[in-house]
Amino acid sequence: MKLSHLWGVVPLLASVSLLTLACTSPPEAEKRAADAAVSAATAAGADKYAPSEFAAMTAAVKKAEYDMSNKAYKKAKASYEAVKDLAEKATKAAEKAAAAAAAEKAAATADAEKQIADLEGRWKELQGQAEAAGKKLKADQKAAWDTDAKGVAEALKEARAAVATDAAAAKAKLASIPAVLDKWAADLAALAAPAKDGKKPAATK
Repeated sequence: MKLSHLWGVVPLLASVSLLTLACTSPPEAEKRAADAAVSAATAAGADKYAPSEFAAMTAAVKKAEYDMSNKAYKKAKASYEAVKDLAEKATKAAEKAAAAAAAEKAAATADAEKQIADLEGRWKELQGQAEAAGKKLKADQKAAWDTDAKGVAEALKEARAAVATDAAAAKAKLASIPAVLDKWAADLAALAAPAKDGKKPAATK
């Protein structure tokens, strides 16, 4: 082979070598993009709010890492691109589910707060009636009232403390109150009713 021909072959071989190197180099850019997308999905709570999408993403990450460790860089590039897509889907699903959960929690909290306010209103009204009844309450009734008053006050206080973080727990604290209020509403109404003179109405002919 002539020397002039060699000068033409060398640049060609160099170009082929560079192209081969480019095709077989680690897909670092794709890996960084995939890692960022995975971090975003994790921060969005995908493991909690989008478990199926999170599982698919995690499996794809393992495959990409396997391809990378085996220097199958072409496959690794495609795998990391798949990871990025799956992570983005997991992020969107998690954000949607988290928003729905937040809305549900807000509704439950509002409902519990309304229930507390209603019971507090009824209880305040009954306290006024009990005060008005005064000496009409017998000793045993007064003792029962004091016991129930303490229980209702504690339950309302505990419900108020729990409602911001756990609406279900707050409602559980209130569960026994309505029956107590109903009982005292009936008892105090009976005490407030005019006393009967015990005479029977005249029989009609």
